[in-house]
Amino acid sequence: MSFFGSLSKKAVEKVYDLASKVEGGRDYLTSATNTVNTLVKGSDPRVHLKHGNVIQLFSRSSGRTIQIVMSKTNQLICNAIGGTGSYYSNACWMVIPTQNDRYYFHNNYNYLAIKYGQIVIIPLSMHQYPPPEAEFRVQDVLGSAHAVYLESVRTPGCFIGFNWDGEPCNEIKIETREKFAQLEIHLIADGSGGIQPELINTRVETFDTSAPPSYWEATNGLNNQSTT
Repeated sequence: MSFFGSLSKKAVEKVYDLASKVEGGRDYLTSATNTVNTLVKGSDPRVHLKHGNVIQLFSRSSGRTIQIVMSKTNQLICNAIGGTGSYYSNACWMVIPTQNDRYYFHNNYNYLAIKYGQIVIIPLSMHQYPPPEAEFRVQDVLGSAHAVYLESVRTPGCFIGFNWDGEPCNEIKIETREKFAQLEIHLIADGSGGIQPELINTRVETFDTSAPPSYWEATNGLNNQSTT
């Protein structure tokens, strides 16, 4: 049995809940857990979370990326049925690290956030400071070399999560963090050079409430258009 296999998930989460009652407890435990997980698995899922990097957040439940779209009421919202790669710029997020494994993620200053228990997009201007609802604590998924959780710093216990259809989960404050809250980080552009992330133009798409096409159907449609 592996090191992590011998751990009780409920026991680990109980320790995490107890740590939340101590000032800085969640940060200390998150840092310690991430360090141990990296040593055991030999890989750091957070390696691409560097200032200025542009990434995509891949949902393990929907199998697609988190993207910004326009709702029928002309509001920016997000779902997890986005495409993969730099072409899908509305599914690209710039990384802003703070401290203690905390980060902000924005697309042209439209911030991924949790507000009033809901996963939302908070639009700001370039000169405004990131909103507190948009700060996330990044935790390794125990036993995984690739997956992480994003927990709200403002509302501890609330995680970014999407269901199998890519819709934001109705219940994001959870005791057991299952697959719907697990994300993988894909690097799109290195902030130290090459593409200037600030210049990526967001193509806001109209949100369709019907079941989304598969990734292959979507890409084949684009390929067919390019050949006509």
